[in-house]
Amino acid sequence: MSQIVSRIAEAVSEYLTDPSRTHLFDAISIYNTVEQANEGLHRLTGIRGFFPDGEAFEELQRLLLSSTPTVGDRRNREWGDFQTPPGLASQVCRCLLETGISPRIIIEPTYGTGNFIFAALRSFPKAGLVYGVEVQDRYEWHFKLALLMQILRDRRPSAEIELHQDDIFTHRFPEEVLGAQEVLIIGNPPWVTNAELGALGASNLPSKRNIKALNGLDAMTGKSNFDIGEFILLRMLELFSERRGTLAMLCKNSVVKNIVEALPQRKFKVSNIRAYGIDANREFGASVEASLLFMTMGASSPTFSCQATSFNNPEQVIRTFGWTRDRFVSNVENYEKTCEFDGESPMVWRQGLKHDCVKVMELDDAEGNLVNQNGEIVEVEERWLYWLLKSSDIRTFEVDRARKKVVVTQRHIGADTSHLQVDAPKLWTYLLKNSEYLERRKSSIYRGMPPFSIFGIGEYSFKPYKVAISGLYKQPYFSLVLPIDNRPVMLDDTCYFLGFDSYLNGLFTASILNSSEVQRFLQSVVFSDAKRPYTKEVLMRIDLLQVVVRLSFQILRDFWKSIGYRPKVLVKESDFEVYSQLLTGMRKGQQASQMSLSL
Repeated sequence: MSQIVSRIAEAVSEYLTDPSRTHLFDAISIYNTVEQANEGLHRLTGIRGFFPDGEAFEELQRLLLSSTPTVGDRRNREWGDFQTPPGLASQVCRCLLETGISPRIIIEPTYGTGNFIFAALRSFPKAGLVYGVEVQDRYEWHFKLALLMQILRDRRPSAEIELHQDDIFTHRFPEEVLGAQEVLIIGNPPWVTNAELGALGASNLPSKRNIKALNGLDAMTGKSNFDIGEFILLRMLELFSERRGTLAMLCKNSVVKNIVEALPQRKFKVSNIRAYGIDANREFGASVEASLLFMTMGASSPTFSCQATSFNNPEQVIRTFGWTRDRFVSNVENYEKTCEFDGESPMVWRQGLKHDCVKVMELDDAEGNLVNQNGEIVEVEERWLYWLLKSSDIRTFEVDRARKKVVVTQRHIGADTSHLQVDAPKLWTYLLKNSEYLERRKSSIYRGMPPFSIFGIGEYSFKPYKVAISGLYKQPYFSLVLPIDNRPVMLDDTCYFLGFDSYLNGLFTASILNSSEVQRFLQSVVFSDAKRPYTKEVLMRIDLLQVVVRLSFQILRDFWKSIGYRPKVLVKESDFEVYSQLLTGMRKGQQASQMSLSL
């Protein structure tokens, strides 16, 4: 059975009972040739080229006459397939009608079962053409038969309909569409990332492209992961943002944020950007924050901020996020009150250790024994083991205990590991025994590196005192991490940290970062619904020196008292003055370095 025959059979299976199948058969059987059928069905439905060839025409007639159509395979998940409920599609179109739009051409880049097309046909009767693209061939015949059934019960839509089973990433739009004005791009692109598609074994992956123009290590690690929906939205804007029209697409809030963040660099001519929040759990059964992203295209004066509202109360703006003062922020109004703290950190934030092999590299402390994730007791040289903190371990101001240890094979990225065979024979034997796990690590960063390599490691990792934050939690909290057993403590790669040689410098830094000034600033720039709200990029924006000049030593003492913390040593105001001078010196060093680089 050919692919197209299988897809027609699958679509017909939904019309097994009379009178639906009979009506469809009567509508098709009056034609003798595929040419007659295409001409007649075009007049009836508006669909251009209803049948691609005679085989499809004859097969549909045969299946409609048969009592037991063969059902094709059903693959719903491959593209993060959340088909839009008809009610939601109609609600979106009503919302667009209230804005006064009247499109001439409607584009649905991932039309699926066609619920958005049906809603748009009802809502925008003046549209001359509906242009749909869908990569999954299983949907084309579902839509065609559903439209034919609707017309047999009601009337023909006024618009022409052109459908393409194609990859939207490479699809070539005709000039009739590319050159049009008063365009509406509407739909619900997939809600999965390229990495998730790979994990699902999807065959329809987009071509490998570094669409975010990442450099070096970022392009090989998690930052190169992107939402398929984000890629589709960017392509639609690349093609149509200079045309008069509207884009209105359902997507995750993380995609909305990324699109708005990309606008200035991409120079898209858009304005009037709004994000209408939807209840994704109710509509799709998906535990994710999502919205209808709306924007006007072809704007003479582009704007790069977005008003967040909701379908339930669209007139009430919850917050405005986007670009202001050439900075990207999560709350424009709150940012204006704390923008003086937005600058450059005088110290470099680092991400914790990355090994991608918990079974082997992380060891639990079980009553004095070290046990790996396979339940094996591990005995290796202590010199290569360090206490490890994860995100859940750094929720108090001071941390001086840990539950796990981690194997640290290198002191810097790319360091030779062969010496472990002599310097740590027990560890070498252990790693060789478990090398199959380490060799399964999928990330490309390990290719061509010494055996048992790790990342996120450097001299900064071995600083005795650290100030750390989890990148995962919504509320920021900075912990002062102390040495354990007179050795520095490692953090995993869900955490970020600053390293210090002295307790006092760590204490002052942690206290300042937990101040109300920094907390308010972070809340104005961080998107708390992100998968990882706190990143190195966000933390590097905290200008500690600007915060310090607005704080007094007494404020720090009051903070310690409020959390019940007693410093390990006597702390004097003169110590705080020395710390402030240290930051000032770092800032001057930064400025000198920047000046020399610009020469």
